[in-house]
Amino acid sequence: MRYDEIFQKIKKEEIDGFLFTSHSNIFYLSRFNSSNAYILMTDREKYFFTDSRYFENAKKQLKNFHVVLLKKGFDSIKEIVDNLNLKTLGFEKDKLTISLYERLKEKLNLDLKGYEGFLNEFRIKKTEEEIQIIKNAVKKTDNIFKKLLKELPNYIGKTELFVRQKIIENIFQEGGTGESFPAIVASGKHSAIPHWETSDKKLKSGILLIDMGMKYKGYCSDFTRTIHISKPSKKFTEIYDIVKEAYLEAASKVKAGVPIKDIDIAARTVIEKYGYGEYFTHSTGHGIGIDIHEEPRIYKDNESVLEENTVFTIEPGIYIPNFGGVRLENIVVARKNKAEVLTKTPLDLVIL
Repeated sequence: MRYDEIFQKIKKEEIDGFLFTSHSNIFYLSRFNSSNAYILMTDREKYFFTDSRYFENAKKQLKNFHVVLLKKGFDSIKEIVDNLNLKTLGFEKDKLTISLYERLKEKLNLDLKGYEGFLNEFRIKKTEEEIQIIKNAVKKTDNIFKKLLKELPNYIGKTELFVRQKIIENIFQEGGTGESFPAIVASGKHSAIPHWETSDKKLKSGILLIDMGMKYKGYCSDFTRTIHISKPSKKFTEIYDIVKEAYLEAASKVKAGVPIKDIDIAARTVIEKYGYGEYFTHSTGHGIGIDIHEEPRIYKDNESVLEENTVFTIEPGIYIPNFGGVRLENIVVARKNKAEVLTKTPLDLVIL
């Protein structure tokens, strides 16, 4: 963990400390799961606050934190703040509700300075340990899809929700702790809606788009494939091949030091070349880690440079109303000279 760098940032910002309130940042800093926890960092110390349900476990696991029992609201935090004589405290204004902010301000009685994405510069570049966890999550997701393909012929006539149920069952069988987001099972014309809400529609011949991910050791996977039940039309095959080409072109641009926008533009240019530009309605990808959507956004207006060991999705798509859609999604790591593709499921069209 890059505690020293975070300490230095707190010092550089000329604040006395920073209070982290979001679950994902608390997990990032501590690797401890609690539904009620806060982390206070100064430029040299780390305090972990949690309630009696988690306190004993936290004390055992977090040897490099001062673990403090939360009692009577924020009284425990106030006591530490007062003892340390803190005057100015940073907080996550992009993660904090107004009511919680008002309670903190009233209770702590000091200057609060809000920040957006305070840890983004640290979280965006994954450690090799983090990458290995994500790699394992992706491998397990590949296994789930491979198993699902074998079972799908038996699910014709079953509902989209039934397929999602099977995905969830397989996530737990693979050692995951749950979905990283509600799986999208979009059949037929539903596949034209990028974030379709899985329904009770029954599967039949036609397009089937499956977008799923699992939580594993606190990190997310994300995966999409579009298959076809029965012989596809010429139009569908054409669109599939275009999306595949767009993915490959985007992936070929990935390496540390390139402008992030170039990855999106590469995919978008392919799709536009074939006349489907208006049907590619979202960014080419997004960062992934503890949260399913993290920095960076892989989009044409992102002028930032891609950092080494950034982990993100590449997921171009074409969505035509009243016809259907195609999306293909892999997770990649930006290495020094190329992309390391973590997803191993082939991109070839599967026809059941």
